[in-house]
Amino acid sequence: MTTTSRRQFLTTAAIAASGTLAARSLPSWALPNAEGEVVPPLSVFEYSQVQLLDGILRQQFENNHKVLLNIDEDGLLKPFRQRQGMPAPGPDLGGWYDNSDDFNPADNFHGFIPGHSFGQYMSGLARAYAVTGSELTQRKIHRLVRAYAETIEPTGKFYRDYRLPGYTFDKTCCGLIDAHEFAADPNALELLKRSTDAVLPHLPEKALSRAEQEARPHKNVAFTWDETYTLPENLFLAYRRSRDERYLELAKRFIYHEYYDALAENHNALPGKHAYSHVNALSSAMQAYLVLGDEHYLRAAANGLRMVHEQSYATGGWGPNEGFVEPGKGLLAASLNNTHSSFETPCGAYGHFKITRYLLRVTRDSRYGDSMERILYNTIAGAKPILADGTTFYYSDYNSGSGRKVYYKEKWPCCSGTFPQLTADYGISTYYRSADGVYVNLFIPSRVSWSQDKTQCTITQQTSYPTSSTTDLRFDLTRPENFTVHLRIPAWADAKSRVSINGKRMEGEVVPGKFLALSRTWKAGDRVEFEIGMPLRVEAVDAQNPNTVALVRGPLALFAVGDIPAKLTRAQLLAATAASQSSQDWVVESDHRSLTLRPFSALGDETYRLYHKVET
Repeated sequence: MTTTSRRQFLTTAAIAASGTLAARSLPSWALPNAEGEVVPPLSVFEYSQVQLLDGILRQQFENNHKVLLNIDEDGLLKPFRQRQGMPAPGPDLGGWYDNSDDFNPADNFHGFIPGHSFGQYMSGLARAYAVTGSELTQRKIHRLVRAYAETIEPTGKFYRDYRLPGYTFDKTCCGLIDAHEFAADPNALELLKRSTDAVLPHLPEKALSRAEQEARPHKNVAFTWDETYTLPENLFLAYRRSRDERYLELAKRFIYHEYYDALAENHNALPGKHAYSHVNALSSAMQAYLVLGDEHYLRAAANGLRMVHEQSYATGGWGPNEGFVEPGKGLLAASLNNTHSSFETPCGAYGHFKITRYLLRVTRDSRYGDSMERILYNTIAGAKPILADGTTFYYSDYNSGSGRKVYYKEKWPCCSGTFPQLTADYGISTYYRSADGVYVNLFIPSRVSWSQDKTQCTITQQTSYPTSSTTDLRFDLTRPENFTVHLRIPAWADAKSRVSINGKRMEGEVVPGKFLALSRTWKAGDRVEFEIGMPLRVEAVDAQNPNTVALVRGPLALFAVGDIPAKLTRAQLLAATAASQSSQDWVVESDHRSLTLRPFSALGDETYRLYHKVET
């Protein structure tokens, strides 16, 4: 049981060695094919091939699906119709979404970005349809696409005097390609062409940083917040799904060269940047790598995520007040006293899942799965649910004085769009296909089905992880079949970790920080039991404040509740014990008092504290 840090993450990973990734180091599977595109060794399953079983993650998915299914369709279309001068029946949804004149960047965000998340709601619905096959969901998507088409005309009247055209079009682009890809909408790709025509007159000649936008004439500061540097990911995806060369050229036009060049050369370009959008931009770098075959972009993405880890909290969250801080000055610790806006949770988790999924698929480095898991259990799994009126959880709060879970003050903010997309993606983040079998990345109650050499295979994963330290994989095959199951062994796992097949402990070393390859002829009824040694450890908030620490067990950061002592010792924290066999609570004995700690997902409305001052 030791003091560790996220800054140790990836320091030994091949992809980040010395902060560089030389072209000659690329393995053959990561080299471009004849068309210049890279085919990763791991692929995602189709949404329908993975089903979540009972548990908190399935509950989140179902709640978000229900919220999207019940949003008033005229309300969703109202800002588009109003800005086009069309009849606009239906309710104002409120918050950021309305077409309103009373927005003020200083103190009033009503009407901030009219219609901004429409595309994300379509995307979330399309992915939910792909998971469930719900005809009700598919019909709603098709109605929304048809109705939205009526609001599009070539001059892009919707975008005139619009604060964030790139930001909103990026989401619309995603929604339309997902409606086509996952919900079989026959009009979506044609509508994407028309939508692209409409927005282009209102976009700059290239991706602009916020500093570049501030240097140009602007009506007020909100007009400098556009995020054109995130456009390439979805434009590259539009190209890959349609093979329309225009999307390829537009994707290249908006590549964020200055940012990627710095990251590729191992220069930290994060400080002062808007956190979520610049993590999101790393996914554009990955699509540039996959489509153009240039490892410069892979290096930028890998180095960029490593730099994010270097200023992450024990939860895996990052970006206090939505910004990256300057390293080496103890500013992450300072944020514990000066803000309650510690991590932009649904948006940040969505962006984090995407970039770790891309890098895991390309590198097969299990530590990207570790990173995804930490964000999952310590942030988004504990988010308050979206309410029917658009009330949404936005920030995780790590303030040392009085951390609380609260809803965001405005309805339908950006996080109301990313949360449904992310929960629909839980399944495709859990398992991956490889040429020789399947990779098990996340330990959640779920079922994956696929065809291996014409044999129908199903793995059902049963677990209460991370409350418990075990997961159980059960196999059902139509006939015996030889393939490999690659099991992620977390880098933090200790020597108590062990794997058994059909009750017999597997011989050989279980190496933390790698995937364990289980190769055999599998048959119906086979069972893999994985017991993961989950040590207690303390993690310092940053290098400048080694005595400000959080208690972590396995992937879980533990939050103190109740009467919290001003100071504790490392020994007291590391001597924590489980409150009971079935409880998620842990107990620390301090000066004849008991201190209770619990994971983020188990917190309600009580105040809590993540970090503690410990004696030297």
